[in-house]
Amino acid sequence: MIIWPESLIREIAKKRVIFFLGSGVSASATSNDGEKTPTWGEFLELALNLVKTPEIQEEIRILIKNRNYLLALQAIKEQSIPQDYTALLEKQFNNHKIKAGKLHEHIFYLDQNIVITTNFDRIYDKYCDYFGEGSYKTLSYYSNGIGDTIRSDNRLIIKAHGCINEPEKMIFTRYEYHNAKQKHTQFYDILKALFITHTCIFIGCGMEDPDILLTLEDVKISSSNTFPHYFISLIGSSSSIEKRNLENNYNIKALEYGPSHEDLIEAIGNLREEVENYKALHGIINN
Repeated sequence: MIIWPESLIREIAKKRVIFFLGSGVSASATSNDGEKTPTWGEFLELALNLVKTPEIQEEIRILIKNRNYLLALQAIKEQSIPQDYTALLEKQFNNHKIKAGKLHEHIFYLDQNIVITTNFDRIYDKYCDYFGEGSYKTLSYYSNGIGDTIRSDNRLIIKAHGCINEPEKMIFTRYEYHNAKQKHTQFYDILKALFITHTCIFIGCGMEDPDILLTLEDVKISSSNTFPHYFISLIGSSSSIEKRNLENNYNIKALEYGPSHEDLIEAIGNLREEVENYKALHGIINN
C-alpha cells in the first residue's frame, strides 16, 4: 500500500495539485454487463485486426511489444479502411453503457481545480457534469479560452488529446502529435506553465507520452526540483532503471501500489481519507 507523502497530502488539501488521468482510470469503469474502455495496449491489439496484410501486421505487433505505440497506431491507421477505423474508435471510446466507478468518485471528491486527461471517452466528464452542479467546464487542447477558464471560478477538465465527440481532432498517432504541436503551440505553453506552478499526479498513465515527457523535461531544466511530480504505478511494472530515469530527467517520483490493478482504487481511496483528515485537523474548508 502506498505511504502518501505528507507534503503531497498538504498540497492536495490546499488545491495546488493537478490530477493527470490516463487510460487506466477509464479502464476501471464497467457497464452492467462487464464492458470496459480499453487501455492503449488493448486498443492497439483490437485495431491490429483492421490490418489485412500479415507481414505488416507482424511488423506492427513488434512495435506494440516494444511499446512504440504512436508509430504502431500510425501504421494501423494507414493500413485500415477509414470507415472501419472510425467505427472502431466510436465503439471503444463512446460506449454510453459504461459508467464511472469508485476510482472516478475518489478523484472527484479529492476536488482539485484542474484535471488533465489523455482519455478520449467522456466517463469522468459526465460524472463531473452530473455531480458538479455546473461547476465544471471541459475543454480540449484546441479550445479557445483555456487560460481564461484557469483564472475563473470553474473547475476545469482539459482533454489533452481531444475527445471522441470530435474524432477528427483526436491525437492518437505520431502524425497527429506533430500536427497538434505545430498548430496549438499556446496549449503546450499553458501545459508547461501548469507543470511549473502545480504538483502533478499521474494516475493510470503509461509514461511514454512524448508531449508530456518533453514538457516535463523543459520544466525540470527551467525550475527547481524541490517539489516533485508523482507517478502512481503498479508494483513491478517499471524497472529500477525506468524509475531513476523518470526521477533524474523529469522530476517524477514513482509511488507503487499492488499487487493487482484493482488495488489502485483502494490506494486513491486511502489518499482521499488522509486528505479529508488533514483538512479537518487544520480547519481547511474549500469552496
